[in-house]
Amino acid sequence: MNRYLTGLAAIIFSISAQAIAPQETHSVAPQEINKAAIPPEHGQAAWILADATTGHIESTHNAQLLLKPASTQKLVTTLAGALALGPDWRYKTQVRYRGKLQNSKLVGDLLIDFVGDPSLTREQLRDLLKRAGVRQVSGNVLLNQIRFGGYDRGNGWSWNDLSVCYTSPVSALILDRNCVQGALYARPDQPARATVPAHQPVKVSAKVEVLSRAEQKRRFCELEVEMSPPNQYRLTGCIGPRQDPWPLRFAIQDVDAWGEQLTRWALGQAGVRVSGGILDSRIEANDWPALAHHSSPPLRELSRQILEHSDNLYADSLLRTLGAEHFQQPGSFRNGTQAVRDILKEEAGIDLGPSWLADGSGLSSHNLLRAEDLLAVLLVMAQDPRANWLMDVLPVSGESGTLRYRRSVLGPALKGKVMAKTGTIAHVQNLVGFIDTDDGQRKAFVLLQNGLSISPQHEKNIAAGQGEWPARRFERRWLESVVAQEPIVKTNQSATN
Repeated sequence: MNRYLTGLAAIIFSISAQAIAPQETHSVAPQEINKAAIPPEHGQAAWILADATTGHIESTHNAQLLLKPASTQKLVTTLAGALALGPDWRYKTQVRYRGKLQNSKLVGDLLIDFVGDPSLTREQLRDLLKRAGVRQVSGNVLLNQIRFGGYDRGNGWSWNDLSVCYTSPVSALILDRNCVQGALYARPDQPARATVPAHQPVKVSAKVEVLSRAEQKRRFCELEVEMSPPNQYRLTGCIGPRQDPWPLRFAIQDVDAWGEQLTRWALGQAGVRVSGGILDSRIEANDWPALAHHSSPPLRELSRQILEHSDNLYADSLLRTLGAEHFQQPGSFRNGTQAVRDILKEEAGIDLGPSWLADGSGLSSHNLLRAEDLLAVLLVMAQDPRANWLMDVLPVSGESGTLRYRRSVLGPALKGKVMAKTGTIAHVQNLVGFIDTDDGQRKAFVLLQNGLSISPQHEKNIAAGQGEWPARRFERRWLESVVAQEPIVKTNQSATN
């Protein structure tokens, strides 16, 4: 998901965050006040506008300022994947064995070689085990995770987001997105109740008060979560009443326990009897004979999930895979980010210089990119035949992905004309991609807004329908100026156009 929430409120899937910014006080002529594109005061803004075909820069502001890219960083990761792997590359999960196999009986160990396929489901694992043809194992079933090494979460991910599915662990073993969906029932005059489907091997409990609207005004209370192994979650605090249940999405914490339990289910469904245990392993098994394999969708489709739907798990698994492929060693966040830098420089001549990469998704607050870095990525996408297909998997304003309902681009002037990657974390609202002008020209653009904040009272006023988020208003007016090919208004810091 593209919108990252801070704290446990993010667990409630239907509650979405807004990037917020202060009121503007820039001096603009009265006749221009209703259409001026003025950056929110106190924040940081940077942008570049260029011809997508020639790369000629038409407008620029703070293009070398290092800012948090949020999910626009996924453009960097997917471009590196396109150049290094190609659109037809696939993850390949294999079943191997050692020992003596006769008929359907294995005297030895069965190994499932997990490779970080973010699309792999428990049902696909079941089908893979059926195709392997083994029905009895005298030894152990080994869940091999040698493909990745190091931490399964990125450096700089917020600790209080780790219970939420958009921060699911990016391990070599991924099943059902390493995520569990549930529900929180919050009816008036009774304690809240949390549930998960019976087939899910996790435990969720709640000690949550349901407060009336009047009580919410008198008391300050938040919803919080406590996590304990193996994959147990306890909700505490309070919440307002709601007739329908709140959807919940929990990130798995103990991947080994999760993998063992889902594999046990898959083995049973596939009719495989195991005399030994189901164990985690990290061994080189390339010389073990392979019995069957499962291939993921091609990178072209995986990249659609990354760019159109802003999927963190898919992006960071691709990053770690690039590290594994580029350095021929277990992939990690650290060698993955270095691999991205190397690939972009060697294959496309893009030198990221002082920019800093901490992950592949943009979730980490440690990431820093310049507007000019992102423009360089866009121009390769537009001009290099190896990467042109990435333009087809970008969200389109008012039509698909994270731009289908983005309010800044839903007006008639912009609907269907913006193909871009969104980027939103706390105090950040970015948009990077392509835009078609009224006279049919295609432009590449980068629009970054960081350091956005407003007062709690201002936020309440906007939530009540009194005014518009300043960052959203600026984004909309900036884009409308580009489409109409009108000058972008000067800021107090520098001139543009």
